[in-house]
Amino acid sequence: MGTALHAQGVVGTKISRLAAEFQELNFRLTGMTGGDPNQVIADINTDVAELNRLCGSG
Repeated sequence: MGTALHAQGVVGTKISRLAAEFQELNFRLTGMTGGDPNQVIADINTDVAELNRLCGSG
């Protein structure tokens, strides 16, 4: 999460969102919350692709 503190603008927002999505995925996979983990995985994949585009590595 330290990286998100140094990132700015849209990149920082995207990193924070990914961190939250990975936390949600962990909750779903460990049974702490209900729901389909595949929904979160799809969101993560979308956000990773966007982050790659924003950073010029995709």
